[in-house]
Amino acid sequence: METDQDSQLQAEILAKYLSGEMSEAESRAFEEGISVSEEKKISVEKMKSLWTAMERKKDIKSPRTREAWDKLYGRLQDEQLIPSREVAKRKISFPVFIRIAAMVLILLGLSMVIYWSMNRKPAIEMVQLNTGHTENTLIKTLGDGSVIYIAQNSLFSYPREFDPGSRNVELKGEAFFDISPNPDKPFIIETGEATIQVLGTAFNVKTNPGKGFELCVDRGKVKVTLNKDPSHSEMVTAGEKISTIHNNLVKSKCLVNEATPWYKQRMHFKDETLRNIISVLNRNFSATFALADDEIGKHKLTVTFQNETAETMTGLICAALNLKSQTINGSVVFSENKNGAKQN
Repeated sequence: METDQDSQLQAEILAKYLSGEMSEAESRAFEEGISVSEEKKISVEKMKSLWTAMERKKDIKSPRTREAWDKLYGRLQDEQLIPSREVAKRKISFPVFIRIAAMVLILLGLSMVIYWSMNRKPAIEMVQLNTGHTENTLIKTLGDGSVIYIAQNSLFSYPREFDPGSRNVELKGEAFFDISPNPDKPFIIETGEATIQVLGTAFNVKTNPGKGFELCVDRGKVKVTLNKDPSHSEMVTAGEKISTIHNNLVKSKCLVNEATPWYKQRMHFKDETLRNIISVLNRNFSATFALADDEIGKHKLTVTFQNETAETMTGLICAALNLKSQTINGSVVFSENKNGAKQN
């Protein structure tokens, strides 16, 4: 039977090997000794890899190894995960290889904690847009180019930066979505009653907690999943509407509205770049707006357009940003007004 003294000697030899304090001859003899057992050889190699990985992290500000080990050992004893030193002395000692395996598990756990703490992602920073009782439609262009038209009494939440693999947002109220296509990065809208998944399309959503859910697709295709029963999903295509009725998804035809859609009637831009503003105007009106250079598009503007003509919108933009405009090949082109006087 192996004694505690033998075990201590084995542990010291192992520590000496891992720390690189053995001579070349000692290292060769140690490796020949463990080579008789493939299992021992693999375990020692794992411990060597862990030891090397922890050595690379010496620049991390942390307590001294001995103090950290004492704290860990004490905690394991307190939680009765290992026997106390007094009890251990009265028990039959395990073979040294089993103790080595235990050390591997502990080191592996510590390395995973270190890895997690160094590589964990910061909390996603969410931006909330609350329209309140205003009758204006708040228009927001997201970083991926998608445009969201947010109705009154609505709350729209989105991350300041999207994750690499998805685009997740939340909606309470009503909004019209014009989503930029990206097959590798689905756009997902979380509402109180249903989850909407799209790749590139345009659709209107009404959602109020406890008052039902309604979605009408303008173009493209949308997948809607009922939150209370995720197994219940429906694909909705252009010209179709889907609603929640008695906790079920029910499809019907969208009613054709010849009048100007609600989201185009009072278009409000808050601290938005001119580039994004004219992009939205070009999507919704027959007029074509353009920029003389990229720098002009960086100007930010807060403005509301209420059933305005192209000429009126041009005048408002020029007056607010001290720009000038001219029509070139049918497009209204904005440029810097170097003379200083306001023009349109």
